[in-house]
Amino acid sequence: MEKKKIGFYGSIFFICFFLIIVFFFSTHTFDYAVEQESQSSTSVSALESTTPSDIEQAIESNQETFDSQAIFDASIALGSVDSVTQDSASAQAMVRTDIQPSISNASEQALVTDESEMPAEDSKTTAEKKFYEQVQKAIDKASASFDGTMAITYVDLTTETQLSINDEKEFYTASTIKVPLAMMVADKVNEGVLKWTDKITYKEDTDYEEGTGRILNDIQPSYTLQTLQEYNITYSDNIAKNMLYGLFGGNDQAKRQLYRYFFNREADVEDTKFTSADGAEILLRLYEEKETNKEYQKIYDYMKKTVFHERLETSLTTGKVAHKIGSYDNDIHDIGILESSHPFILSVFTNGENGKEAISAITDQLWKLQEEQYPTSN
Repeated sequence: MEKKKIGFYGSIFFICFFLIIVFFFSTHTFDYAVEQESQSSTSVSALESTTPSDIEQAIESNQETFDSQAIFDASIALGSVDSVTQDSASAQAMVRTDIQPSISNASEQALVTDESEMPAEDSKTTAEKKFYEQVQKAIDKASASFDGTMAITYVDLTTETQLSINDEKEFYTASTIKVPLAMMVADKVNEGVLKWTDKITYKEDTDYEEGTGRILNDIQPSYTLQTLQEYNITYSDNIAKNMLYGLFGGNDQAKRQLYRYFFNREADVEDTKFTSADGAEILLRLYEEKETNKEYQKIYDYMKKTVFHERLETSLTTGKVAHKIGSYDNDIHDIGILESSHPFILSVFTNGENGKEAISAITDQLWKLQEEQYPTSN
């Protein structure tokens, strides 16, 4: 009776165990990671309630029910469950340990990269900032100490950085207007509307004017356009200027065209005015286009050959400045391109006492800064 009871319970156990094994090797649609965890829990639970003697008895009485592979799997499962669980925990710990250093190293590497790159950029930015602060300080100080009104615009031709003081203040143009006039004439020659060999007739009622120039001392019936263009800039000839105005319909019409052409605004023909920024804008256009425009190059050369060796032309800048002065009563101006090792534009308009000396003083200060303090890349 006892033997039959044991056989009966053994059969029940192996039927349950068989179902577990079948489930383990069956095809299912659950998520693989979840399923593995479920199977592990089920196997551990079943094996915890099973003893080795139970398995041995079951093998003896039910050998026909299970093949050798199932018995092998059961034996392995019983003996390995603890070690598998421990290995799994160890593997997870290793994964976490492996990942953490990677993240840490990546962050450290990023920080090192940033630190190695930033100082060079910061150094360059700081050097440029410091230099332009020095330029602005010199400009501000020159204007503040001037006995009258002074406007200054500086343009670094390497970076096109523009700095200024009072650059919206308008001044009577005086002869600075002769530069854009010459550029407008040059453009008409490039267009084929005019030729340098054209003869321009002198008209006393509209062309005569006292002041600077060569024509005043030896007036001829006519002059070639080329001669008038050169005299207008090199000698700041007032009669040559008026004869060039005549090509555009006379003084008033020419000024209107000039202001529309260069500044897109209307001119007060009775009192034509420029700002220091206007002067700089004209010179920037001349400088940028002279390499491809031979007629602009001629104007630039005339400005370098001017007979007026003063203001922007100092002992430091002689032979290295293309400029055009303008004078009328207390309005003393000069606009020019200075050929330092780092070229720059300087446009200075003044109304007050000692304008010539003040212009020369700021010119030398900025020239020295440009030559000695200019930030250069390593």
